[in-house]
Amino acid sequence: MTNDELLDAFPGVRLDQDNAAYYRGLLDGELLINRCDDCATWHFPARSACPRCWSRSVTPTAVAGTGTIVLLTMLHQGSRKEGADYTVGHPLVAVELDEQPGLRLGGTVLGVDPRTVQLGERVRIVIRRLEGRGPRVDFERMP
Repeated sequence: MTNDELLDAFPGVRLDQDNAAYYRGLLDGELLINRCDDCATWHFPARSACPRCWSRSVTPTAVAGTGTIVLLTMLHQGSRKEGADYTVGHPLVAVELDEQPGLRLGGTVLGVDPRTVQLGERVRIVIRRLEGRGPRVDFERMP
């Protein structure tokens, strides 16, 4: 995929050399997070240097995509978004991925009554496509 095709796939998203692999991964249905080759620290959002040891030896690496909800906010108003029902509340969550304490991604939990979403729940990523936008990461409960 060329850089121009990547830009076309994610209209309105600021793409650069640090995060291009993350977005290419989403198009392939894979969650790639940068990991330092020297100290093994994962970091998101993507940066060209490791925030722990400052090494520039960083590799986008696939993660398992499982984690725990560590932050929960219920939105009761907002712009119209596919799947968002503000009358009962729309859950926004931060999920700490299993790969490393403090490694977190944000999104929403799909396919559940929003009033039942709780801190500490185990979830896994879902990469979904929205009309007119590139793929994005959200979450679903683990069985």
